[in-house]
Amino acid sequence: MRRFGQLVASAAISVSLIATSTAAVASNNSVPAAPSTDSWVALSMLTPSGTALLDSTALAAAQPDTVPPPPPPPRTYYTGPSTPPIPVIILWLAVLGTMVYIATKNNHNHPVPNSPA
Repeated sequence: MRRFGQLVASAAISVSLIATSTAAVASNNSVPAAPSTDSWVALSMLTPSGTALLDSTALAAAQPDTVPPPPPPPRTYYTGPSTPPIPVIILWLAVLGTMVYIATKNNHNHPVPNSPA
């Protein structure tokens, strides 16, 4: 009986989700975009308010600028790579020392068993 109740509940939820999304798509009341004479604005998918903003920024950009541009940043010269920090050098030496130890370790001809048996 409990299984039947879960089945009915899941069916009701599924139907309601499908019906609401279908109704939402069917009642799409979007305002069609106004035809534009500028092909770039027509291709850019802007809303009419966005095109008004675009026109105002284009108008502001067309005005002469009275503020002089900022001065260029000071010139710096590349002097090459600097030495790495001391902890990095210590780590490199530790890794190198471990590699040398493993390569030169003498097992005194004692074979290492392959299995614990």
